[in-house]
Amino acid sequence: MIDVILWDLDGTIQDSESLAKASTRYGFEKVLGREPTEDEYEQLLGRPLPVVYREWFSEELVERILMMMSEYYLDRKDQLVCYKGVPELLAALKLRGYRMGIVTSKRRVNAIDELKAKGLDSWFEVIIAQEDTDLHKPSPDPLLAAALQLNAAPERCVYIGDQPTDIRAAHAAQMLSIAALWGEGSLDRVESVYPTRLVYKPNDILNALAEISSNRDSFDHSYPSMK
Repeated sequence: MIDVILWDLDGTIQDSESLAKASTRYGFEKVLGREPTEDEYEQLLGRPLPVVYREWFSEELVERILMMMSEYYLDRKDQLVCYKGVPELLAALKLRGYRMGIVTSKRRVNAIDELKAKGLDSWFEVIIAQEDTDLHKPSPDPLLAAALQLNAAPERCVYIGDQPTDIRAAHAAQMLSIAALWGEGSLDRVESVYPTRLVYKPNDILNALAEISSNRDSFDHSYPSMK
């Protein structure tokens, strides 16, 4: 039985991609004197920025870029909005008895502030953020940490996210997955990592969950290698 829903935050619950991209561009321009390349933008999707930046730059540059980005982002965070239909979906899921949590690659303080600003924080029993695990998506560790806090076995959980890293993390955690394609999610990118279900509108999550629950025994997690 699926009774726990774990959610990605950015690109799934809230529309943050344009602001995140603008803040990244601002940080690069101020510190490096150039814009990020399309490949760099691509590599940042679904992963903690400090982790990726430390793969590319010296610690001094990382700290300066993050500082510039943070200033830009925080000055404009009131621009962040939920995707249409998501608040109503969360309320409907709660009424149906699902327990819910957030698993995000962003810092805890930002995740909590942004959820509170939209009146959504009360829907979630647990928030696993960037600083809560040493490894991050696509590692299963953040999802498993959320399941542990909820005292729920992985097979009782489904993870909803918009990026391949979300789906790969769910596979690695032995959880089912729903690819959210109403925001930043791209069919071309997530289809190749075999989500359990593809969903184009928030309200369709209800039907997807019903289908998953009724066919739960048919999923064996025998996915192709994601390396």
